[in-house]
Amino acid sequence: MTYQEAQIELCRSLNIDFTDIANNDLISLTDIKNWLKVGIKRAWDFKPWDFSEGAKTETVQVGDVTNGYIDYPTDIQSGSISMLLSSAEEDPFEKLLYKDYMKWRKQHSGDDDLYYSEYKRFLFINPKAVSVGDVLDIYGKLKAPVLTNDNDLMPFSPDSDNQEYSGNDAIVALAYAEALYSDKKKNSNQARLEEKRAFEMLELLWKPFADSRSLLQSKNNPAFDVPDFFSGRSSGTSEEGKFSI
Repeated sequence: MTYQEAQIELCRSLNIDFTDIANNDLISLTDIKNWLKVGIKRAWDFKPWDFSEGAKTETVQVGDVTNGYIDYPTDIQSGSISMLLSSAEEDPFEKLLYKDYMKWRKQHSGDDDLYYSEYKRFLFINPKAVSVGDVLDIYGKLKAPVLTNDNDLMPFSPDSDNQEYSGNDAIVALAYAEALYSDKKKNSNQARLEEKRAFEMLELLWKPFADSRSLLQSKNNPAFDVPDFFSGRSSGTSEEGKFSI
């Protein structure tokens, strides 16, 4: 499904002739696009869909090591980073809750363990474990796309127009619900029904994704793996090529 096809479907739900929408006295094409924008964001944010995952590359700068953190990649959602790799390390960094990370840093300021954490729109990385010039690969969930061209693919058509998931229909249903909620339609009862139907579609679509993921188990990330905060990879002394705060 393309962006324009989604617009046509939403107009059909609203009993509007898409080809004549410029002459509609109540609803404009801008309204249609705005409601679809909301539907896309709600469906995108609902689950960690595979096609919503992305990777960004950052090169460690002097200030990053000095400060102990880097700015969050602008197009990755806050709190969604699931893996951090460095060109200088064979193993991935392990993510800690921010309070646990700060506690560990206070107790082990000289250790070079591969730990990182998030706080607001900052990515805290153990400065003893990175050097200026290291290349970081950051994996997380991308922000929902903003479609602008009529031939842009809808999110649940990740590869081509006609190869799609039912999630695109759910997006149109969510957009329809937004239209019904609006001052232009004022039909909250029907809006709630459409909203419920849309999320039921997304839940049904998500089930095989979730079932597949539940079968995966990483030997490096077993369940209930608790970090050892009282041992480090180093003796606490700074190594050559490593920087301290």
